[in-house]
Amino acid sequence: MTMKKILVPVIILLLVLGWGNIIGGNASERKKYNEYMSKAKALDEKEIYIDALDQYKKALEFTKDKLPVEEAILDDYLNLKKYKDFEKQGSMLLENYNYPRAITKKVIDYYMERKQSANALKVINAYLERQPNDGDFLELQGKLRGIYTEIYFAGASIDEYYNGFYVFTNDDKKGLMKSDGSEKIKSQYDDILPYGKDPIYAPVCKDGEWYYIEKNGYKKLLPDFKVDLLGVFGNKLAPYKTGEKYSYMDEYAKKATELTYDFAGGFANKRAAVKKEGKWAVIKNDFSQVTDFIYDDVIMDDFGFATSQNVYIAKLDGKYHIFDLDGNVKGSEGFDDAKAFVSDDIAAVKMNNKWCFANKNGEIELMTEYRNAKSFSNGFAAVYDGKKWGYINKKATVVIDFGFSEAGCFNSSGVAAVKKGTWKFIKLVE
Repeated sequence: MTMKKILVPVIILLLVLGWGNIIGGNASERKKYNEYMSKAKALDEKEIYIDALDQYKKALEFTKDKLPVEEAILDDYLNLKKYKDFEKQGSMLLENYNYPRAITKKVIDYYMERKQSANALKVINAYLERQPNDGDFLELQGKLRGIYTEIYFAGASIDEYYNGFYVFTNDDKKGLMKSDGSEKIKSQYDDILPYGKDPIYAPVCKDGEWYYIEKNGYKKLLPDFKVDLLGVFGNKLAPYKTGEKYSYMDEYAKKATELTYDFAGGFANKRAAVKKEGKWAVIKNDFSQVTDFIYDDVIMDDFGFATSQNVYIAKLDGKYHIFDLDGNVKGSEGFDDAKAFVSDDIAAVKMNNKWCFANKNGEIELMTEYRNAKSFSNGFAAVYDGKKWGYINKKATVVIDFGFSEAGCFNSSGVAAVKKGTWKFIKLVE
């Protein structure tokens, strides 16, 4: 018999013995796994959770499919009120197993039960990054985003937000607050507007004198000619008023043009709205006209900007329309009234005595029937039901109940100014 003929059956025998050992080993491990799991489940039924934990941890050593065991351990940590262990175990499972739906729900329920809405929302957001079309979690996200905390404010009033700042009034004097509600410039001025974008100066009036301050509150620019009002800088130009006429100054507080208007708005995206003899036009920052004086009205934000969101809203032939920066109308539908775009979100428009919301293409994107509304910002819009203000999301779901006598738009930091007896800030959970 040749060596080759001898080796073949030997190799076959060794393979058979090897597989037998593997199969036998697997069977043995499976037996131990089942024993530990059976004991653990029996102990769980008797609510002896501490001993059940030990059995589950032993079972882990005898299986490659660890997720069911790890989930059972998670449950018993909660049963034992070992909250830190639960949170640690939950975080591990979510990260290691890519946010399984059932475990994700358990972790969210835990945070909700403990009134930790911000933590719950973080888990939901992470899950939706992986499963963006899960309707149940999308609905829960919408509800949670409407949960807010109050930020104390003792002043008399708060104006709308612009470029990172609110104007607030305290003891009949005005100052500036940052977007998070913290004080930046103390209330010491007769009047003040937020910092401009180019350059970053804020117009103030003190003891009847108008001038600009820089970011630390120091006087920066003082016109060498009479002004009765200063506006916010944009594109290195700012409107000013002398007597009954408006014009523009440059970044050095020098007159930028001899042209005068009955009203002049601030420049944004190299465009501004101006008024003359009862009609409005849009001009460029070289003072050439984008349009003739054809509009009956141009919608501006509280600080005089009409074009900060790359479109503007103007009234033409009895209806408000949305226009691009070159004066081309967007969409075919006209509106009875409108509010300025606050961000890239949809804007509030009025049709048939009800407020709804349109996009920058001039199309109605969300129909509602509220008595008043403000444009969307940060995913929410303030709406008025005839008695109080509340907030809705883009599905028209009320996410913050109607409880405010006044309500502002949410800024990019999730902060809004509201009035409920007194003025205060509210901040969305993150």
